[in-house]
Amino acid sequence: MRHVRPAMAATIAAIILTASPITCAGAPAQQAVPQQAGTEAQATLPADQVQSILSQYGSFVQHPKYGQVWVPTVTPQGWHPYPACQWVNSKQYGWYFDDRTPWGQIVHHYGRWIHDDQMGWVWIPGEEFSPGWVVWRTSPEWIGWAPMHPDEDLKTASLDQFNNSDEWTFMEVGKFSTGCTPGAAVAPQQIPVLLKQTKYVTDLEFIDGIAIFALPPYIVGPIVDIDVSFNPWSVWIFAQMIWNWNWIWQNTLIWNINVVCAP
Repeated sequence: MRHVRPAMAATIAAIILTASPITCAGAPAQQAVPQQAGTEAQATLPADQVQSILSQYGSFVQHPKYGQVWVPTVTPQGWHPYPACQWVNSKQYGWYFDDRTPWGQIVHHYGRWIHDDQMGWVWIPGEEFSPGWVVWRTSPEWIGWAPMHPDEDLKTASLDQFNNSDEWTFMEVGKFSTGCTPGAAVAPQQIPVLLKQTKYVTDLEFIDGIAIFALPPYIVGPIVDIDVSFNPWSVWIFAQMIWNWNWIWQNTLIWNINVVCAP
């Protein structure tokens, strides 16, 4: 079981306390106003709605190492997280994976992906937002990216962890930055060669406190505005803990809170 971060614990407590407003005798009940979370004014999506969305496009299953994970069931054979032709150069966060599907907006900006030999690609929930949880390799002619492993940190990610050619997607720089059509990604048999011809990107920059890899200046493209529509994690992590361990109800709802009302 992972430790609950202080900020997340505070959020959970706030959810519990605001779920049932406390009132004094004779005083009108005050409706709790939920706080918006995230780097911008983003609406919080209810946890049951997040689960409902993902359940329409995949299944929640138990993984022996990562606990509860989500496996997509609507993706075609050979599908890969962060498929080609959906990167845009956003004004807010630099290169942003602009997935317009209801499920893709969640799983390509929160949590990480890993390929399991038995399950295929599985998504491990996570609470931090990123314009795209990937690592990059580039040259003036080629650009490639691979999903960042759940146990890796952007600032200390090891190059040795990302040499598996099955994890990478490559395409020509010109097509990447000016738009492309399905099929623009190179064939899998070309990837081992491109891994040797490209350089691993290590430069980081911080935008609104979010660490992202800074691509070389020859990776250019039209700058666009993007709308980050929601940040689900204040309640999503809360629900995740309930699903996995039923821990919250057993340990917090028995609190006895005494409120002294002024005469």
